[in-house]
Amino acid sequence: MTSCDVVVIGGGIAGVSAAARLAADGASVVLLEAEPTLAYHTTGRSAAQYLENYGNDTVRRLTLATRAFLEPFLGPRPLLQIGREARVDDLRARVEHAVELVPSTEFVDGDTARDIFPLLAPDIAGGLYEPDSQDIDVAGLHQEYVRWFRSAGGTILASARVGALTRSAGRWRIEAGEHGLDTDIVVNAAGAWGDHLALLAGAEPLGLHPLRRTIAIAAIPEHHDPTDVSRWPLTSFEPDEGPMVGYCKPEPGGLMVSPADETPSEPCDAKPEEIDVALGLHNLGEYTTLDVHHVRSTWAGLRTFTADRTPVSGFDPAVDGFYWLVGQGGYGIHTSDALARAAAANIGGSEWPTHLTDVGLAAADLAADRSTLAGPLVEGH
Repeated sequence: MTSCDVVVIGGGIAGVSAAARLAADGASVVLLEAEPTLAYHTTGRSAAQYLENYGNDTVRRLTLATRAFLEPFLGPRPLLQIGREARVDDLRARVEHAVELVPSTEFVDGDTARDIFPLLAPDIAGGLYEPDSQDIDVAGLHQEYVRWFRSAGGTILASARVGALTRSAGRWRIEAGEHGLDTDIVVNAAGAWGDHLALLAGAEPLGLHPLRRTIAIAAIPEHHDPTDVSRWPLTSFEPDEGPMVGYCKPEPGGLMVSPADETPSEPCDAKPEEIDVALGLHNLGEYTTLDVHHVRSTWAGLRTFTADRTPVSGFDPAVDGFYWLVGQGGYGIHTSDALARAAAANIGGSEWPTHLTDVGLAAADLAADRSTLAGPLVEGH
């Protein structure tokens, strides 16, 4: 039986970032991962983009608070959200709201949008432009958290799926594969499996929503100059009404294309559906002049949301020593350090980090007992 201060369950970006912060603060920490390798599910299947205008205002504040930590892993890749004439008023309103937190955001007309991305369809009338959006080296970032965690004395146990989780005399006992652990605090960073883990611990589920997202790497026609392709922005397609219907982004060896699907799913090793890949290519052709029919690879991942699409980083209100770090949805990588700092402060009983306060974040915004966790899933991407 291994004894420690904290056991973090989940080896994706949420788990390793929190584990690293806790270990750096002096706690003895063990990280458990059910799979043979870390970051096997959502973290390893990310679109890998730092976006300050993605998500609700709480998510955007978490993103802003994480940027300084991410800087060594960022590279230029602007964001362009585009639509036809019927969408222009909405895009203008979105820009007016966005500049409150991200002053560099601007509205661009159709001609300017085509200057930025020359292959947009002729009827594209305008867009939101975020020039300071960035590519993220996700693998490098994840490995930095792992390196930091290990250098602070942390222990990683892979292929360690939790089978039992019981509390007695103020301590947790965990059975995970061949391992037995005894700890004060359990951090639930299990992503799509977060509610399942809560049931093992005797906690009420939060009602998490795992949603499948499909990605394809399309082969770009040979007549396009690879140097020009590398400069294209991450471009999202906004229909006349409703949420976005897709996006594309240059990747080594091709063009990343997604239909921006959000298909409800049970926790699983998500697989792409052919119809979703075809929809992604169709929508690419509707909003650009690209005519792409072949893909080089496809994959899917689960993006897990709370009902209000705001992550949770807080203790369970009814089960002592059970800490929720879930619901990151599509924002987990570019909010990772802020959420990890929140977890380290809450678990360690230290003051709320000043740089989180500076962007307008309070512990209550991320609490596990906030009223907005009840009800249906808020629409959005």
